[in-house]
Amino acid sequence: MKTDIRAYFLVAIGLTAVLAPVPTNGQMGDIARPIESKELKCLVCKASMAEMELAASKVDRHKKVEVGDYRLDTTGESKKKKKILYAKSEMFLTEMMESVCDRMDDYAKARYKKTGRPVVMKMMTDGGMNPEMSNVNFVQEGDLNKTLKHLCLEVVEDYDEEIIRMFQEEVVKDTDIRLCSQVANYCRDQPLDEEYEYEQGEEERDEL
Repeated sequence: MKTDIRAYFLVAIGLTAVLAPVPTNGQMGDIARPIESKELKCLVCKASMAEMELAASKVDRHKKVEVGDYRLDTTGESKKKKKILYAKSEMFLTEMMESVCDRMDDYAKARYKKTGRPVVMKMMTDGGMNPEMSNVNFVQEGDLNKTLKHLCLEVVEDYDEEIIRMFQEEVVKDTDIRLCSQVANYCRDQPLDEEYEYEQGEEERDEL
């Protein structure tokens, strides 16, 4: 069902591009102008980190795994293995990073109709179509959003160690701002606010 909806959505964008009227104010009918590469990388980075936070939050917080190795220490004794939370283990975090970019297939490039602000929008939320979709015009490009997955892979490959460290902290939060703005400098610096949340309404979020 999810695949069918995505396929219908992409066909709809293609048809709209063919039938679109003359451009006005940077828009072509229901088709938005392309997003600049720097802005897009910032948006993909934030979306990727939000997806990883969501994946980590779904793991049983009491589940543990045994870690360590069988190498001998200086006395010839086997090093002692220990148990840690599964959600903090390199095994889980590596698997999480390896799979997160596949989720970019569920996103599309768009701009808000009122402000022109760029966004990479998740098309399905809570089992249904994202209600925010009615507030945006989608970017029609020939890559069918493959760029999003490619940029996500760049983020994960370039900052895998930093991502693991963030998710091994006792409290995992604001990873999108910390990585995308403060570490990678993909986005303009933003202050960390106790009330900050990645998913906010159009009227509550500032320009990148």
